[in-house]
Amino acid sequence: AVYCAVQKSLDRTVALKILPMEFSKDAAFCAGFEAEAKAMARLNHPNLIGVYDFGEVNGMLYIIMEFVPGKSIYHSAYGIAIDPQEVIRLVTGICDGLAHAHDNGIIHRDIKPSNILLDLNAQPKIGDFGLARPIERKVEEGEEIFGTPHYTAPEVVDHPHSVDYRADIFSVGVLLHELLTGKLPASDPRPASTIVRCDPRFDTIVRRATQPLAAARYSSAKQISHDLQVIAASLVPKVPGTGVMAAPRRVQPARRRIPVRAKKSSSSPMVMFLLAAVAAIAAYAYYTTSQSAKVVAPIAVTPPPTPQDTHRQTDFDPDSVPLPDPTHNTSTTPGQDPDAAAAVEPDPAAPPVTPQVIAPKYDVTAFFERARKVMLDRTKPAITVYRSDLKANLAGLERALKRQVRKVNQSDHDTDKAIEKVIAGWTADSGRIPNQIGEKLIAIPESATVFAEALQKQTGTDDTLQLELSKQSAIYITGLEKQIERLKADDDIGAIQLIEAEIKQTKESPKYFSELMLSAP
Repeated sequence: AVYCAVQKSLDRTVALKILPMEFSKDAAFCAGFEAEAKAMARLNHPNLIGVYDFGEVNGMLYIIMEFVPGKSIYHSAYGIAIDPQEVIRLVTGICDGLAHAHDNGIIHRDIKPSNILLDLNAQPKIGDFGLARPIERKVEEGEEIFGTPHYTAPEVVDHPHSVDYRADIFSVGVLLHELLTGKLPASDPRPASTIVRCDPRFDTIVRRATQPLAAARYSSAKQISHDLQVIAASLVPKVPGTGVMAAPRRVQPARRRIPVRAKKSSSSPMVMFLLAAVAAIAAYAYYTTSQSAKVVAPIAVTPPPTPQDTHRQTDFDPDSVPLPDPTHNTSTTPGQDPDAAAAVEPDPAAPPVTPQVIAPKYDVTAFFERARKVMLDRTKPAITVYRSDLKANLAGLERALKRQVRKVNQSDHDTDKAIEKVIAGWTADSGRIPNQIGEKLIAIPESATVFAEALQKQTGTDDTLQLELSKQSAIYITGLEKQIERLKADDDIGAIQLIEAEIKQTKESPKYFSELMLSAP
């Protein structure tokens, strides 16, 4: 039970939490309660609910905490898909608070919307540390396992003795998916971008945070916060058609709707006349807009042969401007909904529009070569680590399979050779572990489990690279857009069309940029 109380000595409002009576009768619980309460009291972070005091009176354990005059995220946004910019703000705050707790040796173990309160400024504050424990304290034999279904990491149930801070990271991944979509991954396992058409980089973060194998997840909550901030830099909200930044939308507690009884008025005929006039004007505006939209045809761009460069060669310099919105569609009119534009059907009576190809004056081919070389230099360290991790994972799988063989037979030279041959084949083919283990390895005891763990590690490695490449892809697009601004001064429509086509392809297909970078020797 939690009470709103006043601490008389300091004349401040506090939250007084009284634990169930049976907890005080549990010797194991009482033994750890004091140490855990002291550890939590040392935490001091704006995104954590502070613990002021603790104790025991007449067999009742209690904790005195900071009072937060607001509702939880659960009560404020249950079942609602929240704006991505707001999701980033909330989850970044949660991650920052968790990082502080983890740095001070505290695992929360029950991160979920109902345990995160929003203060009057809609700032998230993590509460209910009743299940928290110091990292060094392990689960005792027979001790009850706590947590909430669908938010709890698999190891909390399967291997409670090995639970660490990465269990909280799993819960954050579930929470991120739920805030973006209004649904739990357990009820709708599709990627968030498929459900609500948000930035696909969110999918990568959720997938990495919720890996079943703890070792394949993020190594810290700070990394999630950092990757969310990268996305935030490219999701600056603007009022359509104005270029003015819109204020971030806050999640406000739901207010009760109060029915209002309409009163009769002598001015009703005049009101009805005005409404009819407004409706007529709106209908006319919609008709004229829709008719004009039908004659707009996209320009199909086909790269022509490399022309003679009559303009200055401009270096690719992507670092001097902020990251753009990777979801922005350059083929639509400013302020126009891309989905609405795509939904406009061509007028069958209109004459066919012949795609116009204009030869560029600027040497676009040479520009692309320079731009890609710059990006290859930027991504080379991450790709080198990626390839090294894939190689190490294959070698680790080979060692693990041989260990399984030795558990059955002290020496099995033929099976070891068969394992080496399979691993060598995968190394020569793509350097990756395939999705299926294959008949030659399935007979090895526990091989399916070992194979699944190695495959999960590979997925984590892929996600790490994809996050890095998504950052660099945004920088690549920024450099291309800067070059378009330069070419506008020369009215080089042909070159602008070619660069816009490259931007469009890079935005619409993350694999395109990845292949550009990974195909380099």
